[in-house]
Amino acid sequence: MKKLLSILLLLVLLGGLILMLPGYLSVASFDEPVEIVVPNGASLHQVAELLHQEGVIKSKAWFKHLAKAENVDRSIKPGNYIFSPNITISQIFELLKKGTPGKPVILTVPEGYTLFQIAQRVESLNLGTAEEFLAATEKYYEENYDFQTDNLYFNLEGYLYPDTYHFNNTSTPEDIVWRMAKTMEDIFTQEFKSRADELNLTLHEVLTIASIIEREAYHDEERPTVSGVIYNRLKINMLLQIDATVIYGLGEGKEHINRVLYAHLETPNPFNTYKNTGIPPGPIAAPGKASIHAALYPEEHDYLYYVLGENGHVFGKTYQEHLRNVESYQKIINRQ
Repeated sequence: MKKLLSILLLLVLLGGLILMLPGYLSVASFDEPVEIVVPNGASLHQVAELLHQEGVIKSKAWFKHLAKAENVDRSIKPGNYIFSPNITISQIFELLKKGTPGKPVILTVPEGYTLFQIAQRVESLNLGTAEEFLAATEKYYEENYDFQTDNLYFNLEGYLYPDTYHFNNTSTPEDIVWRMAKTMEDIFTQEFKSRADELNLTLHEVLTIASIIEREAYHDEERPTVSGVIYNRLKINMLLQIDATVIYGLGEGKEHINRVLYAHLETPNPFNTYKNTGIPPGPIAAPGKASIHAALYPEEHDYLYYVLGENGHVFGKTYQEHLRNVESYQKIINRQ
């Protein structure tokens, strides 16, 4: 096939003719709309790569050749493009030359953000109110998922991937939710799905564990170790006793406290892992890829405890060892 394409292109160049594009290359054949961000200053080669990766075009060589023949390579506008199924090459060219309306807006969502924090950031960028964004997440849940939502404060918590996104000021909350949710679905590859099946875990359970790791781990290197502690405790039906889940439950996914008191640990709610065995009913934040990977590939060890030290967490196998680590941590605090 590559040889055939090379011959056809050579004929075009030698004869100065513009060949008609073969039918199987002229129309895209994907099932759902595809959204692609063309950054400012993107070259024809970069645009072809983006379109090919997402399945919008079938041949980068044909696309670039025809774009040059029609001077599209000099007219590409940056922006957020949505390509519909069965779009033709000519229609793609028209969109790229026309550009997208509105001013560009960059939405940055840090790893570990809650859905409510994401909604507030969307509102701060004037892309809709927080309430509209949260309503859009509920709509997306109803149209795409059917997992159990009892005891959840926000059904789509943990299902929107934290990243930097390029939108424009005409983008709607529905556009943003769709893009972030689709990105998370793409992150959860077939390898991840197969691994979840090996562990006998659902997507919801994996994202829940990953969100805990996201909020608890001090740095990337210890994510698998924290994950191992979680699995070790689950294996022996030991309370997870994780402060981040308590904090999330106390604020019902909205408010955040910086200091956990003993009274907070005694406050009953579905996310209080000092009171309830097993994992919480759902994610407590948006996990990044590293935390999702750690949730699926926990480190094998005998640790059951950890406490913050000077450069990350210090892990312990027994309660007595943990108490010594806690004492060391308190000495560090007292020196500050």
